[in-house]
Amino acid sequence: MQNFRIARIYIVIVFLLSVLVILGVSSAFVNEPSLILTAAVVAAVIAFLDLYPVILRHQVEVTISTAVKIAAVILAPVPVLLLAIFFGTLIAEWRLKRVWYKQLFNVGVMTLTYTFAAFIYRILHQSDIGLLASVQNLLSLALLGVSELVINSVLISLVIALTAKLPITYVWAENFKPIVLHDLSMLPLGVLIAMLWQSTPWSVILMAAPLMAVRHSYQLVTDLQRQTREALMALARVLDERDEHTSQHSELVSQCAGMIAHELGLGPGQVDVITRAAWLHDIGKVGMRNDILFKPGPLTPAERETAKRHAALGGDLLEKFPLFETGAIYVRHHHERWDGKGYPDGLSGEAIPLGARILTVADSYQAMVEERPYRKPLSDELALEQLRQAAGTQFDPKVVEALFRAKGFTMTSSVTDDSQRYHNQVSPA
Repeated sequence: MQNFRIARIYIVIVFLLSVLVILGVSSAFVNEPSLILTAAVVAAVIAFLDLYPVILRHQVEVTISTAVKIAAVILAPVPVLLLAIFFGTLIAEWRLKRVWYKQLFNVGVMTLTYTFAAFIYRILHQSDIGLLASVQNLLSLALLGVSELVINSVLISLVIALTAKLPITYVWAENFKPIVLHDLSMLPLGVLIAMLWQSTPWSVILMAAPLMAVRHSYQLVTDLQRQTREALMALARVLDERDEHTSQHSELVSQCAGMIAHELGLGPGQVDVITRAAWLHDIGKVGMRNDILFKPGPLTPAERETAKRHAALGGDLLEKFPLFETGAIYVRHHHERWDGKGYPDGLSGEAIPLGARILTVADSYQAMVEERPYRKPLSDELALEQLRQAAGTQFDPKVVEALFRAKGFTMTSSVTDDSQRYHNQVSPA
């Protein structure tokens, strides 16, 4: 709760600073009232474009209004630019019905971002020559794009870092890599809009189609990524439902893996990858024969070797999708053992990726507390005891300890008398 309070104080400060900026430039409109109409037109364009954001991963949004704002930095007087951004963003936020503190924060961030970006651009830009006529002018445009990206992302990263108690550098790396390409692509589009306006103002209408095409391409990529995720999750769910005893197994393993990852202090991006990988950890079983998958008794050595292939097969399948490259590694290695006696590659200790070590513990725990044709489910206490006994041999002790904490137990909890007879049921089915 304290974190949210500090974050909201920061949000209010950012918004109040933006209000001070607007008050500081307001005198320009008293001296030249005609500028208000110009600011209103630019604000309307910004508001309209902001109403149609594209949501990338981790709820990071991008809009093509960035190109219009960059063009306004180049063309418009600073008071017009800032007033248009302030009220254009405010109108869009109000129409999108976001919670009040997000509205204030987004308005403040946009205003402050372009205040500094415009200041940097105008210090370096040579206004007496063409927009692209000198190295200095090219440098000023480059710094305009970089400063817009850096200032905006740092201000947003700071509020996330305050809320989640994470390092700001980590938050930036996790959340803003996806928008770097977008913002850099907006810079030349903004410059082109400015050049068309300087040549023949009405010709900027020609930029409507390219801007819509850029937005559409980002939306298509985002939709394809979402559809890919949903299709793979649906496949994992179908695999679970093939066997009444494993219904919802992957979903529950994903929840357990998320609990462990949070307990280990991993960031949102890492937790997201791990939970998705956990949901898909058995996707390699799509190639497993039913007589092996549903066999009620112990597998023969040959059948066990066949069953082991599912980990490598799942990893190979997922690595074909760029969205799941890291998760594919976790899926491939989720049957490795801490002592190196696992499969498919016989990795040991910290050579096993942390995400895979988390999946191993989550999968084993969930398998033990679920009913199987050849045994009844274990209680939480018995399952945790089996994990404790195998910590340091089959499992990473730190990961096991994290699950104990997440479940409200400690690694020094007493051992139940019945735990030993379940000693051979640690490995997931």
